[in-house]
Amino acid sequence: MANQQTRRDYIVPGPIDPELLRLQSQHRSEGIWTGTMEHEVLTCRRQGNILHADIDDRIIPHLHDSGFIGIARLGFFPLDWHLISAFVERWRPETHTFMMPIGECTISLQDVGIITGLPIHGSAVTGMSRAEWPEVCELLLGARPPPEMIRGHKLKLSWLTDEFGAIPHEADDLTVLWHARAFILRLIGSIFPDKTNSRVNLMFLPLLEDLRQAATYSWGGACLAFLYRELCCVAITEAKEISRPLFILQI
Repeated sequence: MANQQTRRDYIVPGPIDPELLRLQSQHRSEGIWTGTMEHEVLTCRRQGNILHADIDDRIIPHLHDSGFIGIARLGFFPLDWHLISAFVERWRPETHTFMMPIGECTISLQDVGIITGLPIHGSAVTGMSRAEWPEVCELLLGARPPPEMIRGHKLKLSWLTDEFGAIPHEADDLTVLWHARAFILRLIGSIFPDKTNSRVNLMFLPLLEDLRQAATYSWGGACLAFLYRELCCVAITEAKEISRPLFILQI
């Protein structure tokens, strides 16, 4: 009995000192340990259709200019839901680190830069949430989405897929530029997806007006912040699903 008690005390998962890791009572690991967590394996949601797409040679210079060529060439691979769920159980919102048996570790900005090729230095990625979005789309994409394709400041990715398929063989430079912006916007929709994985925030579109200027934004920093926020939200709730750029976490 004494040996059993000693072992039980040894494997208690919570922190010895709750002063720093003060959210343990709300943490996902606590629910798993006590048996109150209903869904231990998270459903990993993402929008990855663009990662299957072939890249037209004519838009590659624009992808280089904008800093998105690395993420465009990353390609698609399946997500390991059990692996990602295990990492979430070890994520601590208080420190933004994973508490592993060998110590603490985390995903750094340098990691994101190496994995994705996205710029990690420069201006913060921010923008407006209110605008005449159909007019903005017409100006920067050369096409106006139907009203039902825009909800608030979010555009259905399916419209981008249907409207900007194969680039016509005789397309002029402006048409190629429109297709390049649409391709990058779809990439952004896969990096910064909403919970439905079917829409992209149009806040990002004006940042693509000048693609060389777009490369001066810290897209990698925004990507990491987006992932950190999702990990923090899911780690202290009984969430059933997780989204955001999970490929970075898996890699």
